[in-house]
Amino acid sequence: MREKIKRWLVEEEMLVEDIPDSDSHFRFLFMFPGDHYMEIVQPLTKPDMVQVISTTSVSEEHQETMRGSNPGHRAEFIWALRFVMNTFFVDFEMVHPDNILEKFTLTDTIFEDGLSKDKLMSVIRKVWKANLQVIWIIQKEYVGLEPGEGEPDTDSGMYR
Repeated sequence: MREKIKRWLVEEEMLVEDIPDSDSHFRFLFMFPGDHYMEIVQPLTKPDMVQVISTTSVSEEHQETMRGSNPGHRAEFIWALRFVMNTFFVDFEMVHPDNILEKFTLTDTIFEDGLSKDKLMSVIRKVWKANLQVIWIIQKEYVGLEPGEGEPDTDSGMYR
């Protein structure tokens, strides 16, 4: 699997680095769609699968704006992100102390018997689209807002 995936990433001009990792058979760092780092990992504990992983850190500027918003609004925002990430059928983790989103990780899995270049590229795109959706939601909610703005619109249940 290692050489096949490496060849496909090279063919698509995506491979950036082969990262040594004592917890995996291999770990490739690549860029998709051109400026976002992602990884493909084959864990030691699961030699029949690979994972496509995208981890995104939220900027300090956005975190600061989140800190300035209402605690109830922050909790609702985290719940909204959970629901959105779940619609993409990817696994996800979020680091969000006090409902201030610091980073999130999206992951999808391909098992060896289903591995093809088409499947790998489709999973990469799916993970990226889920990542992009979360980024857009953060930008819509918190970019350009002053602390305390962006409270829920109680009439519609939507955020302004």
